[in-house]
Amino acid sequence: MYRPNKLKEHLKAGEKAAACWIFSNSSDMAEIVAGAGFDALMIDHEHGSGSLETAIDQHRAVRSVSDVTVLMRVPWNDTVLIKRALDSGMDGIMVPSVNTAEEAKVAVAACRYPPTGIRSAGFGAARAGGYGRTARSYRDNLDNDLMIICQIETKEAVGNIEEIAAVDGVDMLFIGPNDLSGSINKLGEFDDPEVKALFEEARDRIKASPAYLGCISKGATQTSDLFSQGFDFLLCTGDTGLVSSAADELLKNIKK
Repeated sequence: MYRPNKLKEHLKAGEKAAACWIFSNSSDMAEIVAGAGFDALMIDHEHGSGSLETAIDQHRAVRSVSDVTVLMRVPWNDTVLIKRALDSGMDGIMVPSVNTAEEAKVAVAACRYPPTGIRSAGFGAARAGGYGRTARSYRDNLDNDLMIICQIETKEAVGNIEEIAAVDGVDMLFIGPNDLSGSINKLGEFDDPEVKALFEEARDRIKASPAYLGCISKGATQTSDLFSQGFDFLLCTGDTGLVSSAADELLKNIKK
């Protein structure tokens, strides 16, 4: 059955989107988080512990309780990795460390079938096309429905934001604060004036571009603050972090 991308509809309507990382390889965790009402879930295969098989199991678990948009961050801007993630049924992908318009074009081409891309046409057998049952609707709606997110994680990328955002098919530019600070040899030094200035430059240049503006955030206060700065999409928590913080808070209060 054809399912439009709810996240894209949400953003097109000018609404803010709060999303949750899935760092674990647990279907139970994915199902629990999906029931909370986030606007999107991001299965992380850059730093998370899952495999393609566990991602499919997580996607099935999510669909048992919700029609929330399910995205995957692939490990790298690699045509094969992108193809396999999308064939598994994801509603979109996030590509790490996209530094130039040419690299963005590579990512988009890997997502799309000819004539607008180079993706191998397995929709007649892949899970994304309902193992053939919904192949035609998947193919016909792919270019409009698929969410393609490019991460801005280096000083070089910040300098190329306008060109990257102008690439047809790029929906969102997502600032990666950790790697962005690391790209100027100040990893995690978020109060450093140079780091702050680079982050603010990235934010402002993306806001002025056609792309949606995304980032990570931590906690309700920072999330609200970043939304007020003009961010459209925030990954504001993660499954593993929710469990660890809740456990820590419980024990802290018990042992007072």
